[in-house]
Amino acid sequence: MGSVAQFAAVNTKAKALKGKLLTKEQYEELINSKDYVQALSYLKENTNYKEALKDYNIQDLHRGQLEKILKRSYTESFYKLSHYLRGDYKSLIKVLFMKLEIEDLKVILRGKYLGRENEDIESLMTYKSPLSQINYDELISARSMEEATEILKNTKYYNHIFPLLNSIKEGGMFRIEMSLDFSYFSELRKVEEKIHKESREILKNIIGVYSDLLNIQWIFRGKKYYNIAPEILLNYTIYDGYRLHLKDLKNLCYSRNMEELFSSIRYTPYIEVFGEGKKDDHLIESDILRYMKNLYLKYAKESPMDISIVVSYLELALLEIKYIVSIIEGRRYSLDSEEIHRYISDC
Repeated sequence: MGSVAQFAAVNTKAKALKGKLLTKEQYEELINSKDYVQALSYLKENTNYKEALKDYNIQDLHRGQLEKILKRSYTESFYKLSHYLRGDYKSLIKVLFMKLEIEDLKVILRGKYLGRENEDIESLMTYKSPLSQINYDELISARSMEEATEILKNTKYYNHIFPLLNSIKEGGMFRIEMSLDFSYFSELRKVEEKIHKESREILKNIIGVYSDLLNIQWIFRGKKYYNIAPEILLNYTIYDGYRLHLKDLKNLCYSRNMEELFSSIRYTPYIEVFGEGKKDDHLIESDILRYMKNLYLKYAKESPMDISIVVSYLELALLEIKYIVSIIEGRRYSLDSEEIHRYISDC
């Protein structure tokens, strides 16, 4: 199928959805709301989320409920877009959905590890969809981590979990969750080789840059908060980097302290992302999201007949939910506008 026929309809739909994302003025209205309730009222009455929120009393909504409502609305849009794609691009959209499914899977497995009630785990499920590969009901009903893992035996996730079950006693869920993240990028590498050259190069750029930045964040967190050995840090980085190669990753992983880590970052192509100086985890994440947002916007504006517009919209919409929840939470705790802006990048 030619690129025009393949992407004309889905790009039109994705552009229409992108046009409904919050404007800079709407973000400012949310940020400058006098309190939590006023921010929620504005979101419900003046944004594209009015449909998702119409049946809810904002006086009763807490942060977790709001996030779940917005993400379920996003999941519906994701599924609707998938109907426009065929063949390898349909396979790609299913792999992109894995990132969301993995978040739910982590919640289920963590719940089993901590011995939470099934009803509590069920209440936290966000991304259940016809695109899902996992059986939510069976997993939630599992009586242990081991039983849940067996239920996953015929899925892409099993080989990323089973070998690490014995590590839980010492390291908790950390390695399993990292391995699940790795599975997402591994599947993306496989499917991107099957799509047309134009889309493949753009996807490699978007996913490659993101995986590089996540590697830096992972190394930062592993060193600062978990004191993880360099060889283990390196083992869990996302391989086949885009602009960060094995030598670069080794230099970062084997940094002796945080000062040396940031010094090493200065010699990577991503000095423009993080700037200079020590930062906390929230600001590192904010730097990454800001950079990726600009990259998504760049591809969304170019309007080619390839997959970039769809991928850009899906990522921008998910990023918007993260920003909205951060703003609403900031209003809840009476953070000033300047402080909120620090953590949500350039809205």
